[in-house]
Amino acid sequence: AFVEAFFAERKVRLAMINLHAIDIWQQLSVILDGAMAAILGSIIGWERDRAGKSAGPRTMALVGSAAATVVAIGAILDVNAKFGDPTRALHAIITGIGFLGAGLIFTDKSGGIQGVTTAATIFATAAVGVCVGLGFQVVGVGFTIIILTVLRSTQFLEVALRRAEEADEEDEPKK
Repeated sequence: AFVEAFFAERKVRLAMINLHAIDIWQQLSVILDGAMAAILGSIIGWERDRAGKSAGPRTMALVGSAAATVVAIGAILDVNAKFGDPTRALHAIITGIGFLGAGLIFTDKSGGIQGVTTAATIFATAAVGVCVGLGFQVVGVGFTIIILTVLRSTQFLEVALRRAEEADEEDEPKK
């Protein structure tokens, strides 16, 4: 009674949503968004797997599809209930991916840091899922292409620099 009086006094309408009233087409669109994000994520993961890095196709597919599903459901609930904030789902994804990424970063025996690119790739894959889940499928595909381009092109640069350093070491006179 107190809660109803509190909101009535402030002329705030409490909107409740009947979860059984969500349109079947909306539910199918969430599934399709999740599937598309899983495919895009697995493509990104395939590139990481091909490069011999951790977090391959399955991990990236799950990250992308989970992000897409969470934000798509959040957007549908926001529209149907006429209240809420779909950015809450974004905050939850960013927080969760931050923890997942932090678990991938470690220091190796020589004191170097490993896993930063993999953690960043997981974050980027979650962003692809968010794009797809919020209806920006073309942006999701475009961002996937950008991610793949960055990962492949920088890998080629790293290999070329490593070869140049090795060649310089071979040319140095031995003492």
